[in-house]
Amino acid sequence: MSFSSSTTKGNCPTRFFVSCAGSLEELLVAELKELGLRGVEQGFRGVYLPKSVEAVYTVNYASRIATRVLWPLLTFTCPDRETLYKDVRSIDWSAYLDDQDTFSIDANVTPHPTIKNSHFAALVIKDAICDQQRDRFGNRSSINLVNPDLQLNLFLHRGKATLYLDTSGQPLFKRGYRTMGGAAPLQESLAAAVLRLAGYDSSQDVLVDPFAGSGTILVEAAMIATKTAPGFYRKHWGFERLPEFSETAWKACKKSFDDQKTPLASGKIMGADQDPLMVELARKHLEITGFIHSIDVFTRAVAKFRPPVSPTLVVTNPPYGERLERETALYQDFSKFLEGISPRAVYFLVPAKCKTPIPSRRIFSCLNGGLEVDLLEHLPHPI
Repeated sequence: MSFSSSTTKGNCPTRFFVSCAGSLEELLVAELKELGLRGVEQGFRGVYLPKSVEAVYTVNYASRIATRVLWPLLTFTCPDRETLYKDVRSIDWSAYLDDQDTFSIDANVTPHPTIKNSHFAALVIKDAICDQQRDRFGNRSSINLVNPDLQLNLFLHRGKATLYLDTSGQPLFKRGYRTMGGAAPLQESLAAAVLRLAGYDSSQDVLVDPFAGSGTILVEAAMIATKTAPGFYRKHWGFERLPEFSETAWKACKKSFDDQKTPLASGKIMGADQDPLMVELARKHLEITGFIHSIDVFTRAVAKFRPPVSPTLVVTNPPYGERLERETALYQDFSKFLEGISPRAVYFLVPAKCKTPIPSRRIFSCLNGGLEVDLLEHLPHPI
């Protein structure tokens, strides 16, 4: 049997794909251009870039907004199950996967005449890989849905299939510092996007989060302020599975960003939460990231919180899912907090189409995990 390689040109795309949460595509395009990447083209829930392993290192390590970086292995017309099996099996999987390793497949299938659902497509890919391994080595890899050695992604749309290797491994919003979150944890990539939309200027702003929770906004702001790459705390990457991977080039890319790190001035970022357990968790995350001595987190209900330094910017994620009377009281308390300060701007997240008594306008909507949320800008003097 002949195998295609990762450099096959006839049926292997010349671009890789960087995914993000819906509505963040334009922000991601701007960010990647700021990182010096060229040929960035906006797509649906992500962007395309010319294939380059060095660019893969840069996006994975330095993008605060991206979710995954997907390296295409094969694109082909897929009319039926037999074609899917045959074309996937044509890849030399020993270049990516040892028979002692584990792998997982995330399949996304739009309506197809013979491949009825994503689960079925994933099973076909699994069979193709494992059958090849059995025939060649007498053994096969196992499936691991939680923490696989190799993550594959299939997109099958209008009869055209593209199979990707996930060079990120774990999603990029999993920075590596958060041990756990609250009831509705804010994804790190969304927190970074919100700070960008709020115009956070670490050289000028005093940032306050009065609903700090587990400290995600605080940590992300500190990482921006210190030019700490979002991948700094991660240890493992999917791109190490690429045959094109170069440890020397990867370390040089990482060093180029790590050399830009600067100290964090005290008193420029602070937060509060009424739940002592959340405050303890936030402080733990600040300790893991090394910001514990520069950022204060107070155990205070929002209505009673008075920051020791007057904030210029408030960015926060109030609790969701409260009963109506409690939710009304929460926003009333938030209003009291805002009355006691005079920031240049206030931005806060709410469930989509949520009506609050706080005068505001919607900036954008997106998904936080599986929940649709709106980012609102407070209007202290509505017209």
